[in-house]
Amino acid sequence: MTHENRFDAIVIGAGPAGSTAAYLLAKRGFKVLLLDKKPFPRDKLCGGLLTWKTVKVLESIFQTSTDFLKSNQIILNQSLNYEVSHANGASIRGRLEHPFYFVDRSAYDFFWLKMARQAGAVFRSGEKVTSLDPGNNQIVTSKGNQFSGSLVLVADGALSRIRRWLSAKGFINPKIHSGLATALEVFVTHQQAPSLPDYPTIHFGHIPWGYAWCFPREDLWLLGICGLNIKAGQLLKKGFKQFLKKISVPIEHLSTAKSCALPYGNFLNQPGYKNILLLGDACGLADPLLGEGIYYAHKSAQLAAMAAVQSFSNPNKALNLYKQYIDDNILTELRYIRAGRQIIFSLPGAWPFRAVSSLLRTIPQICEETIQGQRSFRWFRPVVKDNR
Repeated sequence: MTHENRFDAIVIGAGPAGSTAAYLLAKRGFKVLLLDKKPFPRDKLCGGLLTWKTVKVLESIFQTSTDFLKSNQIILNQSLNYEVSHANGASIRGRLEHPFYFVDRSAYDFFWLKMARQAGAVFRSGEKVTSLDPGNNQIVTSKGNQFSGSLVLVADGALSRIRRWLSAKGFINPKIHSGLATALEVFVTHQQAPSLPDYPTIHFGHIPWGYAWCFPREDLWLLGICGLNIKAGQLLKKGFKQFLKKISVPIEHLSTAKSCALPYGNFLNQPGYKNILLLGDACGLADPLLGEGIYYAHKSAQLAAMAAVQSFSNPNKALNLYKQYIDDNILTELRYIRAGRQIIFSLPGAWPFRAVSSLLRTIPQICEETIQGQRSFRWFRPVVKDNR
């Protein structure tokens, strides 16, 4: 192994989690290698909605602002209005104190990758990890390259190859598929659907254990649907067609909907093995009710980088530190969200929508603060700021 192929940290996956971790470690003087199997910019299916807590974590990590992201065409538009509806026609509209922001994930992910490279991380695309040896801290890629790293940070998505390998070896929880959802998405132009609103809408009743959405962009809309695979998998395509018909979008001339996997409650209590830390979607860190994942990608990367810095002289301590940090900052919240999802989606018929709309009518500000991250899903308690 040559000196050029030895690194303090190897990050697998250059999405928001991987690029954020690489950025933070490179800024602290780590020698960082960032790998991805695809060239960037690359397509990424995602609703692309940023909540208040996501904006705040970006400010904390990158010392940026929404104005800066707008000026760089990362934030494309925003909305203070929203609507939640049901397939039977019932709906409720509301107005937010803090806007939802919308991004194109291809540009968004590429932006943070460029930040990581500017910080000093070495990036290599087209490098798919084919083998991993935790004992010797070595990886081999599809191009036949060998690299070693004191730490390996894994951010290779919801269907993480590394997570599946660790699961097959019995090193982590093997139940990767029980908490997965599938999403279908398609873009439509204003000409194809001129009557769609210019604010985000959520739609219940088209799929069990899931929902559909319509999110605005500058000159088009992103339409999508997702549902928990073990409950709704076979009904996804049918539900999507029903949804498009309900909102008067003709399907004859639409492009084929694209699909992707989403974590929907399969987060890990043990987020890695030895010197391997799992981040973001690879660790199942996404909202089990609404599916929000961008915040958890950045936040888990921030926590993993903090653990790496604090254990620099003894990398074997990094996993225990990281586990402690995500327990305190992420997992407790996700457990409460998952419990709430179980209650809401276990209700029959239109009752999931009725339960949500009732909360939005009676305590709209508390609901917004909970979704935005100012309150916890744990009985709507105000969030105590983490000053670490």
